[in-house]
Amino acid sequence: MRNLRGYLLASAAVACVGAAQPAHAQFAYAAGATFPSVVYRSMMDCLYNQLQGSAGLPGPQAKAAACPSFNSSGFGGAIFYAPTGSGNGKASLLSNNPATITVPSASNTVPYTDSTDGVTSQAGYDGIQFAGSDDVVNSADVANWASAGNPAKFGNLIQIPALVGPVGIGFNGTDGTGAPLNILNATPTGGTSGLNLSRHALCGIFSGHITLWNNPTLTALNTGSSLGNGNITVVHRSDGSGTTFLTSNALATQCQFEFGPNTESDATVVSWSFPWTDKAASACPFPVAHGANQLNWPDTLVAGKDQCGNTVAAGAGHFVQASGSSGVESTVASQIGSVGYASPDFWAPIKSGAPKTANLQSQWDITASTGTFEPPTFAGAQTAMSSVTPIFDSNTILLPLSWSLQGVVPNPSLPGSYAIAGFTWLEMYQCYQPHANGINALTWFRTFINYLYGSTDAHNILNGNGFATIPFPWLQQVSTLLSDPVHGPNFVASSTGCTGKAGAY
Repeated sequence: MRNLRGYLLASAAVACVGAAQPAHAQFAYAAGATFPSVVYRSMMDCLYNQLQGSAGLPGPQAKAAACPSFNSSGFGGAIFYAPTGSGNGKASLLSNNPATITVPSASNTVPYTDSTDGVTSQAGYDGIQFAGSDDVVNSADVANWASAGNPAKFGNLIQIPALVGPVGIGFNGTDGTGAPLNILNATPTGGTSGLNLSRHALCGIFSGHITLWNNPTLTALNTGSSLGNGNITVVHRSDGSGTTFLTSNALATQCQFEFGPNTESDATVVSWSFPWTDKAASACPFPVAHGANQLNWPDTLVAGKDQCGNTVAAGAGHFVQASGSSGVESTVASQIGSVGYASPDFWAPIKSGAPKTANLQSQWDITASTGTFEPPTFAGAQTAMSSVTPIFDSNTILLPLSWSLQGVVPNPSLPGSYAIAGFTWLEMYQCYQPHANGINALTWFRTFINYLYGSTDAHNILNGNGFATIPFPWLQQVSTLLSDPVHGPNFVASSTGCTGKAGAY
């Protein structure tokens, strides 16, 4: 731990020394996942200047309770981060073109502009230094990186875990008729409600086979009393979303052996495995459903068929879409009888007045018959991600797919684990160069990374928003990669791993 902290502190000092330029000119730019967007903004505002927003767009975000003072780095400038979804973050990093950054959801409340700095829309971003994604780099991403000629222009695609978070299953609090849910279970420690969803129930709801609040499975979980009446509506993301990846990847694994009645009115026993296939897949016919950032949910299809012509019918009337995590939260809050998925800072108690979350079973709870249901806490998420210790050598540590393969835990099994958890990732270039105006954006980004990993204030902000730091074995590997003078992210002039003068800024 001492050596790693020494690296972090030394890197931060170097970054600050290199940042002595006019305060108003110091910016770094990024886009991507909405899952960590609130907590990213909280940390970025604490370290640097607070984004003020622009007319008609989200204004300043309140200072985090754990932030001792704004601009705690002692330097001006800001990091702009547009919460556009993991899919768009990846696409923007691939193109290195700010014009590919889409407009965040209309329900988004996270500032991504600052009129006092002349950045009044995402189109005003002068470059892209990194992207946020909860959806890991996959083989298609690596192939796209190569076909775009990016290895020659920007070097290697680097992916590192930034933080750990649970995906909370929020619910409206009413049944399908608008009446309050009749929740009789005691509220567990650390949870916001007594709504307990077993794995069987969770799989039934998200596969479209449990469609009513008086379903016998739900009644049995509620001490034998009906929760309510009417339809259950599942609110899902419409945009390319890493939160969708984390959720669907967990359910694809956890639900594969669940089965039950087709519907409340059809006793035919069918599989309750997760059925919604990858919307981005091009190969037909499809293999079994797997984790993906956009899915063929039944409400999103033309004439009820996916891109391979397959009919998708199960639960067709019980799903609605929303853009961004904020869109899911606001839709769940307004749609009677609904449930949805988002990061913890979009639900109660972290977001005041927002919907509460259900408690889920982990694999340990099922196997050991503990009778326990876990709430979506940062401690439960960190325990879930602690079940994997990364192992790299000098070659595999350079490959983003190596990080992807080891950094996903679709079915956590340690005691105390929360069932749907994962890393959110920072994706970046290997080769950077100073802007023509002399701004060294990489310096500002690297200082933020060091703050994220090494600052007690940052860790307190994470915990306060329902997130956790990455487990120490992962932090050790991140340190090894970032401190590599050849293969880590560096300025073109100082990195022998980057050839020519090309590079991001």
